[in-house]
Amino acid sequence: MFRKKPILEYQSIFDYYPNIITPAKNHIPDWYKKIPKWHNNELFTVGEGFNHSIKHCMPFLDTLTTGYMITLPFDIYVKNNNGEPYVTWKGEFNEYAPSWRPNVADSSLVPLGCFPMEYTWKFNCSFKIPKKYSLLVTHPMNRHDLPFVTLSGIIDGGFALQDNGNAPFYIKKDFEGMIPQGTPIAQLVPFLNQNWLSKNKKDLIKESNVTKMASNSFIVGWYKKTFWTRKKYE
Repeated sequence: MFRKKPILEYQSIFDYYPNIITPAKNHIPDWYKKIPKWHNNELFTVGEGFNHSIKHCMPFLDTLTTGYMITLPFDIYVKNNNGEPYVTWKGEFNEYAPSWRPNVADSSLVPLGCFPMEYTWKFNCSFKIPKKYSLLVTHPMNRHDLPFVTLSGIIDGGFALQDNGNAPFYIKKDFEGMIPQGTPIAQLVPFLNQNWLSKNKKDLIKESNVTKMASNSFIVGWYKKTFWTRKKYE
């Protein structure tokens, strides 16, 4: 008997922008696509060894393609106003645009390299996952190229999140320019809620050394061929 696939349900408040949540695989950045599989496009360098690039790292690729992205439904412009970010947009979107919080609860919340002024994204959509599942809501993983940093949170399933739900974010210092419509502002990673235990296990280092020997028998692709599984988010 086949288990029914869990579904992430969503609805945008904008008729002109219905697909406000889309699979993360649709947002792989151009800079990643341009990275060659081998440094300097050369598989092997005498005296240095094999020139693997991060393009061979499946765990890294998984961070870019796992789950879904909430995207920005309209352009936002950030102006550097005497060293402080001034965020603006067309007036029609006042109700739906980022809001500003006058105080930061603790300076430790401010990501490195960001201005200590807290904004919040409005999700501008409602979404729901089944009970017994949760969503990690976080900054798009490994997207350090984005001019902001969204803070992380976990939302349990079983109810429809209000369309005015929000997430705090900080703008990077000295950034000035457009954050265009379609920019991913938060990544949604669903996971099944279950209880876990942890324990200190002897001989695990020995086991890992066997794994290391097995992986070194391949020039490339051992993990992908042996343990990696394709994740599907539609």
